[in-house]
Amino acid sequence: MRIDETIYNEYASWQLENSDFLSLLKEKGNDLYYRFKHVFDVIDYLYLQLVEDDNYSLEEDQIFQTGYFYLANQLLELKEILKNYYNDDFDLANKFAKDINLLLNTHDFQAEVLNSISTDNTSLKELLEFDKKIIKYIAKQETIPDNVFKELDSILIKVFDESEINYLTVNNIFLEIADELNIL
Repeated sequence: MRIDETIYNEYASWQLENSDFLSLLKEKGNDLYYRFKHVFDVIDYLYLQLVEDDNYSLEEDQIFQTGYFYLANQLLELKEILKNYYNDDFDLANKFAKDINLLLNTHDFQAEVLNSISTDNTSLKELLEFDKKIIKYIAKQETIPDNVFKELDSILIKVFDESEINYLTVNNIFLEIADELNIL
């Protein structure tokens, strides 16, 4: 069965449209880029595999699509953060990479809670309130104190334990896939 290549053409166009930002992210944004590195590695590998391998599978296609949609969404969000809080100053934003990653991680956790059938509204409300706290620091360009990171850990332990959610980050999932593909 041949894979519909429309999404792969879209990915190539997306890369071209975002080439300046992607280059900047890879060259200057070590801590910001690392969040996405394994996703990039896997989808770039799979993109090339589609061309070279006649036995490209539906599973590979699904992995590619998941990674691409995740990257496109995350980079759109990252661009908005840069625009809204750092006046598109990448160097300034990079100084706050740990804080930006905390915000992006919090958004990932919110999405997981929203997608989980077993969670209640209080879990989501707690994460949304935490999100507002992070944004206040980012808006003031203040470094987020370590105790706020620990606060997120406490919230997540409670949310995921009570809701019986077994959560793996997208980056960790793609790290495992990259290892399976021997592209680390």
